[in-house]
Amino acid sequence: MKRALSVLALALLVLLAVMALRALSLESRQVDAPASVDTMAVDGEAAADRLAQAIRFRTISDRHGGDRHAEAFRGFEAFLERSYPRVHRALARERIGAHSLLYTWKGRDAGAAPLLLAAHHDVVPVEPGTEEDWQEPPFAGRVVDGVVWGRGAIDDKGSLIAILEAAESLLAKGVAPPQDVYLAFGHDEEIGGDRGAAEIAATLAARGVALGAVLDEGGAVIQGMVDLVRAPIAVVGVAEKGSVSLGLTVRHAGGHSSTPPRHSGIGILARAITRLEEHQMPSRIGATTRGFLTALAPELSFPARLALANLWLTDPLVRAGFSRVPPLNAMVRTTTAATIFQGGVKANVLPKKVSAVVNFRILPGDSVDDVIAHVERTIDDERIEVAPASATRPRNPSRVSPDDAPAFTGLARAIRSVHPDAIVAPYLVVGGTDARHYGELTENVYRFGPFALGADALKLAHGTDERISIENLATGIRFYRRVLREGLSTAPGP
Repeated sequence: MKRALSVLALALLVLLAVMALRALSLESRQVDAPASVDTMAVDGEAAADRLAQAIRFRTISDRHGGDRHAEAFRGFEAFLERSYPRVHRALARERIGAHSLLYTWKGRDAGAAPLLLAAHHDVVPVEPGTEEDWQEPPFAGRVVDGVVWGRGAIDDKGSLIAILEAAESLLAKGVAPPQDVYLAFGHDEEIGGDRGAAEIAATLAARGVALGAVLDEGGAVIQGMVDLVRAPIAVVGVAEKGSVSLGLTVRHAGGHSSTPPRHSGIGILARAITRLEEHQMPSRIGATTRGFLTALAPELSFPARLALANLWLTDPLVRAGFSRVPPLNAMVRTTTAATIFQGGVKANVLPKKVSAVVNFRILPGDSVDDVIAHVERTIDDERIEVAPASATRPRNPSRVSPDDAPAFTGLARAIRSVHPDAIVAPYLVVGGTDARHYGELTENVYRFGPFALGADALKLAHGTDERISIENLATGIRFYRRVLREGLSTAPGP
């Protein structure tokens, strides 16, 4: 027995020594942050005023078809032309689809693979009845105490205005980008981008354009994202999750509530929703999240480094920890969110039809078919009909872009030139962006907005009191100016 205990103790010591050695051997993956060579001033207040004006155009995505907001989109386009005269004189502009815009800026080297900067000018509506909850009216476009308030300030008119501010200022100084640059501004990103970014991508593909890199929204510089990390984390999306919304329907006999069956239609459906919430799809640390942890690990304290440097052993513990924090949980599993429940018209009438919608955001490695199979297996009730429920087409996860490519390194340098304290890390975007539509034009598709945000950024973007500070907007302009002036990479396209 003593010999066995001695062998066990020795094995544990060897294991700890190996783990410690792996943790101590980690080297920082952060690139040097070169001193900025941008000596041009940024008029943040003027840019903020133009962003405020942009917010006043109610360019709301129309999920129900038609073109109810056409006047707002046309007004926004005319506003851009008035506000950025140099851009509209020097760059070729095309209208793609109904209201999307594609600008072409010829660079110094016609042989270099082009760069595409994407943004979108459509916004989500404000939930009816919540307008009074805003500190400033959502479409008033007001600048108060150094902050621009309104729907679209972050998602995504802030980026669009920052890109155009950067381009206008460079043109004023006679500066041209190193390679051709496309500015692609979609008008329907919030409902899938099928008539905007998808058509822009198809137009470029038909012209034989092979891009060097794409940069769209999707990441940010986030403070407080991970409790163990004091520094802000600049998360660069290298992939995004897929999505499918499934409708669950129960058809029942109905009748008077005085003689109810043991389980009503509402009860049957409620049980199904509860089962889906309690039996979610399994967690997994995939390639994108592993890259995120690998970038963070060298910057952490030794105990945290010990865990992340040895995922071969600590993987279950890390996944368990992530699963308790909603933003981190979304990085390691296909998530389940019941979002709509409908049924019943009167207190004493049993409804004949009850329905619900459950939205799933799909982890790379899973698929739409996997989700449907999981739902049917988990519910296991023939009384419930399961079918796609959304006007937006189901989509599988995007392809994963490399985090070791020259374009990613160039992007990391640009980020650290304006956010020198940030830890740059590849990231899985848990929502959807227009970026996925450009995946056939280059493998280097990245998602990053250059603004410093709190851990509640996702709630702020589509929620009440969306806003951005003038200082944040000015930093974004400096970031895009560097990207436009120096490019990300001259690596050839596919």
